[in-house]
Amino acid sequence: MYIAAKDESLEWLFNMEGEDDNGFSEFYDTVETVLMGRRTYDWVMKQDLKKFPYKNKECCVFTRSSVENTENVKFVNDDVSNFVNKLKSHDGKNIWIVGGEEIVPFLYTEKFG
Repeated sequence: MYIAAKDESLEWLFNMEGEDDNGFSEFYDTVETVLMGRRTYDWVMKQDLKKFPYKNKECCVFTRSSVENTENVKFVNDDVSNFVNKLKSHDGKNIWIVGGEEIVPFLYTEKFG
């Protein structure tokens, strides 16, 4: 399952009909932790953004590489299911999986086996 076009464009997201942000802000306020894969993170960082879009959230990026954490991102080289289960064992708000074609199957298997 993909949400981006073959050229990695997400333009269709910005062409959605409706008022304001269609409830995104309300949803975003319920999120404490943002998870994504390295390819999604790299795509986000290539965009012409004035500031990191997930600032003030715990943002974890799964990667197979050894990467130093930044002010806004914790790079994780851990099993996705184990990591998510550790997060879920603590009190807190929701976990949002922003992207990651390699992350979602792990969680789907974990939940629906």
